[in-house]
Amino acid sequence: MKSQVVIPLKPLKDGNSASRLRAPELQGMREHFGPTDPPVDLTRLPVIGEPLTRALKSRKFQFLAILPNEIIFMVVIATGFFGVGAANQNFSTVITWYLWFCAVFLLMVGIGRGWCQICPFGGAAEWLQRGTFWQRLTANRGLGLKWPESLAKFGLLPSVGVFLLLTWFEEFFNIAGPGQPIFTALLVAVIIVMATSVFLIFEQRTFCRYLCPLSALIGTVGATGMAAGFRTRDREVCLSCATKDCMRGSERGYGCPWYEWPGSASSNLICGLCSECFKNCPHENVGFYVQPPLTSVIAPVRRRFDIAGGVLILFGLVVFQQINALAGFGKLDDALNAATHFPGYPNPIDYLGVVALVVAAVAGYTWAMRQVFNNPAADAAQRFNDWLAPIAYGLIPLVGADYLARQLPKFWNHVPRLINAVSDPFGFGWNIFGTAHLAIGKAHLLSPSGVIVSQIVVAAIGGLAATYATTRILHRDGPALSNHPRILTAVGSTVVVLLTVGVAALFVMMGGAE
Repeated sequence: MKSQVVIPLKPLKDGNSASRLRAPELQGMREHFGPTDPPVDLTRLPVIGEPLTRALKSRKFQFLAILPNEIIFMVVIATGFFGVGAANQNFSTVITWYLWFCAVFLLMVGIGRGWCQICPFGGAAEWLQRGTFWQRLTANRGLGLKWPESLAKFGLLPSVGVFLLLTWFEEFFNIAGPGQPIFTALLVAVIIVMATSVFLIFEQRTFCRYLCPLSALIGTVGATGMAAGFRTRDREVCLSCATKDCMRGSERGYGCPWYEWPGSASSNLICGLCSECFKNCPHENVGFYVQPPLTSVIAPVRRRFDIAGGVLILFGLVVFQQINALAGFGKLDDALNAATHFPGYPNPIDYLGVVALVVAAVAGYTWAMRQVFNNPAADAAQRFNDWLAPIAYGLIPLVGADYLARQLPKFWNHVPRLINAVSDPFGFGWNIFGTAHLAIGKAHLLSPSGVIVSQIVVAAIGGLAATYATTRILHRDGPALSNHPRILTAVGSTVVVLLTVGVAALFVMMGGAE
């Protein structure tokens, strides 16, 4: 399989180390990173480059990016706890489930971890951890423990586990139904408390990288996005840098709170777009790059098992959310509850069972392809992940589209209610902006059939992108895996098409159900 280039983070003591890296290490670096280096640095473009650079260099940038969302989610908590219990009238439930959850997926597709840049959960916890809103202080609050290496090897899988758990609680209490607004407020408050606790126990943004319930979802689906993140402009300069201020920090800023070195970044998977590395670099060697869509899905040559496994689990979860909207699913859940004496919906057996079946189906199909198409000469050196990861990565656009399409009924049917809710957030009869009683607030933007068509269109776009990504990935990796790379590529792409048809068929059978 392809060799991996490991780049050290320790200072380079030899002043001539840059010249020593030109061969063969530098050549290996170019071969490894060349396909993943994004082409456009926004901070070097005419017109926008200079003002963007000034903004990113400002210590107030991250604070000002987060502050509007922080205010909104404080209002969400307040209105959820103290407002009326009618979900369609309460600002808490209206903005969270009719707009926010849909908008997050659009952010993923457009700008990767764009939500992480403006996230109020990590933002408030980081302000408390640092003891400042934007100044660069030397001492942080809390214990500052490191995330254990024994857990770090699982990568983003703990985030997937937290998302599974919170989604089950959301289904059990019908929080996103939406149910009673107080449950939405409690969910947001729980995430804030969880984030703050982890920030005060562990160093930097350990919570965001490993435990945030949205981190794995945003990191994987965000690979479709055009924001490549902050990357090094010249890797030779980055490698020869003796201080690594981007990672260790300086008087200009904090070390990368996400533990992501710009010199080794080959995708937008982890970069939280905080701009600390951009502020810190003494060589002005960090830029903010954009890339063609799907680059971070197709281009990386190192494919991680935690990402592959996370994609399949997340796919299984959204398929469950489709199946549970079918007319006959409730009877199955009731039968399981009767047999296991479980008090409510969903029964953990069918919840985890559907997820496990989807994961097993894709893994089984991958195993079968390996048995049929493997290259005997190379098979001894191959791991199962060498086959599973290309397939799982190729599915990322379909998974993202499936999640987005699943949110569309609430958006099309109810998002105009936000016009009313902003004037009367608590449901107390206020009319702050004069919009509380506008009839448009009760309008449906699409008919029931229009909702279904929109879901099918989104699923189809995701399926086409997934088919293209899978074809490109297998076209490149196929010869190293199989004696029949063209047949392998054709079979892999065909299965993606069939999965897309299955996803679209589920939306038709759901009939626009919320």
